[in-house]
Amino acid sequence: MKRATQFLAAAAALALSGCGHLDLSPEGDPSRVLTGEIRLGEPMPLPSDAVVTVRVVDATNAAMPPIVLGSQTITNPGTAPVAFRVEYMADDDRLRLGLNIEARVSFGGKVRFYNLNRYVVTMGNASDLHRIDVNPAGP
Repeated sequence: MKRATQFLAAAAALALSGCGHLDLSPEGDPSRVLTGEIRLGEPMPLPSDAVVTVRVVDATNAAMPPIVLGSQTITNPGTAPVAFRVEYMADDDRLRLGLNIEARVSFGGKVRFYNLNRYVVTMGNASDLHRIDVNPAGP
């Protein structure tokens, strides 16, 4: 039994000795930044308890909810339109397939505005300024 333990320990040490070259950093470019503004149709002041949330998500797989690659939460944003800047991580292959931008404006404890239309980020427009129109959530 002691010999088997020594053998397994030696085998593990030998197997791990070559792992110095492994890159354990997350996959993707960590310096990707998405910028733009959230528009509510017309410039309007938002209440002091307003919260704007912008997320970059990968909805290409069957996983629900979608994978969030980056987000920004802006509290008390002042007057709409609201500028945003989201740092996100995505490799080129994921960006070629397209990522979605989700935007929500909440106040009074409820979501009041959200984007109905899909806004897609690709390799071709990732560095552009994105203007996201949000619609009222209902009565």
